[in-house]
Amino acid sequence: MKMDLLYGDRSLPFIIEDSRVKSVIEAKPLPVTASEEELVANALAKPIDSAPLSELVNEGESACIIVGDMTRVWVRHHVLIPLLLNELNQGGIPDENIIIVSATGDHREQTAEEHELLVGKEAHERVKVIDHRAKNKDEMVSLGYTTHGTKVSINKNVVEADRVILTGGIVYHFLAGWGGGKKAILPGVASYETIMQNHSLAFHPEEGRGLNPEVCAGSIDENPCSYDMVQGASLVAPTFLVNTVINEEKHQIAKVVAGNYVTAFRAGCEFVNEHFGVTITEPAELVIASCGGYPKDINFYQTYKTIYNAHFALQKGGTLLLLSESREGIGSDDFFNVFSRHSDNKQREMALRVEYTIGGHMGYHTAVVAEENDVLLISDLPKEDVEKMGITPIDSLEEGIAFIENKHGKIPEAIIMPHGGSTLPNCS
Repeated sequence: MKMDLLYGDRSLPFIIEDSRVKSVIEAKPLPVTASEEELVANALAKPIDSAPLSELVNEGESACIIVGDMTRVWVRHHVLIPLLLNELNQGGIPDENIIIVSATGDHREQTAEEHELLVGKEAHERVKVIDHRAKNKDEMVSLGYTTHGTKVSINKNVVEADRVILTGGIVYHFLAGWGGGKKAILPGVASYETIMQNHSLAFHPEEGRGLNPEVCAGSIDENPCSYDMVQGASLVAPTFLVNTVINEEKHQIAKVVAGNYVTAFRAGCEFVNEHFGVTITEPAELVIASCGGYPKDINFYQTYKTIYNAHFALQKGGTLLLLSESREGIGSDDFFNVFSRHSDNKQREMALRVEYTIGGHMGYHTAVVAEENDVLLISDLPKEDVEKMGITPIDSLEEGIAFIENKHGKIPEAIIMPHGGSTLPNCS
């Protein structure tokens, strides 16, 4: 079998005997069946477990639309927002009674130019757009506690609105199970303290046991981090949800779900699972994974998505051969500091339990995967940085194959993931 594995803007040819290929993991085709505006309008006209938004609101009420930030520009909010504004107008809520809050979580604030890029020129001119500021306690309202003990404090612009509309994009997420849905509230517009309390549920309740295995991509009901987010969102009681699923090749909306913020979201998760979840019979001793080329391998921080997905396909003690150009370096100080400031995974875990960051979590889990398996990396990163992460830098696929043959005695049956950042292996 000959394959071309994407690496940055180019591809690296790879040849392997057919008998050595256990499976090739690819997503199912995701066709774009109508214009983006038509897909949104159709979903708004036939919402799931809900009346249309225009029938849920009343004249004279206020409304808050929650959008993502620049890290979620791929959601294509600029397509959604004008149609949502029109729905609210039809229901009697004028533009001057509507505010858009960018769910920055604990990310940085944004510029007016970024706001316009995010929501579109039309919406930016029609309604006020502001950033959530998680560390500004004066802008938060306490709503109570979840059953996990998380104190839920939410942006007052959200809490004070008569109607709250959630937007977002549905993808696999290593903490929340799936992105989108309730994440618009928590972590999106929650206080920094609330976010950290929620995200700390990613760790096992017992110190020294690392990450909680129930907190993982594709898991909602048994996932304490996800369930905590749902409880936090329920204290806000959102009126309506609109979420998208994106065709990554065309960078277009391929699917829209709208309606009840719980059940419409779950319908979207099922759709994502059907297209991007791939069943395998068992893990393999060897996984060969490309992130899918630029921009998915723009830096090593983004490469974590591929490492995360690939580890589900890899037998413990196996070998992961990874392609990530990482032209812009590591991409996150929090991610790399986990390696540079701590000498082992026990220290890393303890440090993150005290001061949790998403980047630190991703770095820690990368360190765990690299400790349990041989991870070989073709990249443009400095070799000393790669080695500091417990990963073996290599210059070519041929060098990787030589390492694998020396370790295993032969090339084991391999699982190949040409778009490792997008596909999630599930063992049957």
